[in-house]
Amino acid sequence: MGTLRIEYKTLNKGMVKLMINRKQIQREQVMKAIEKGDFEGSLLTTNDKVVIVLTQDWCPQWHDMKGWIYRIDIDQEIDVYELEYNRTDYFDDFRNFKENVWNNHTIPYLRFYRNGILYKETNYISEGQFSEVLGM
Repeated sequence: MGTLRIEYKTLNKGMVKLMINRKQIQREQVMKAIEKGDFEGSLLTTNDKVVIVLTQDWCPQWHDMKGWIYRIDIDQEIDVYELEYNRTDYFDDFRNFKENVWNNHTIPYLRFYRNGILYKETNYISEGQFSEVLGM
């Protein structure tokens, strides 16, 4: 599983620790989500706050979000899991699950978890809105 860990960014007041862990959702995690109705606790509790981004690689809103999501200034550690599901061999199965079980037909689709519990769902949001949701 690929991980990008961003540690520090220089600001006017010195060094502020940024803790955004970029991770890829794996096939077996997707299959279990389809089977059980959501991702398993072992994925959702890798940090106090976890964000799941479900999208397709061609999505212009996702391209915009990728430009800021991993450089955002935060004061907490979060894990961001990505799945560009159009690049998978289970595209139709996952899309049907996302649309029919989660009733979400739009991308990117973001699911925010705190201590393993879903607390916010949204589609494309701005950098400011993303920060606001993380602060909830």
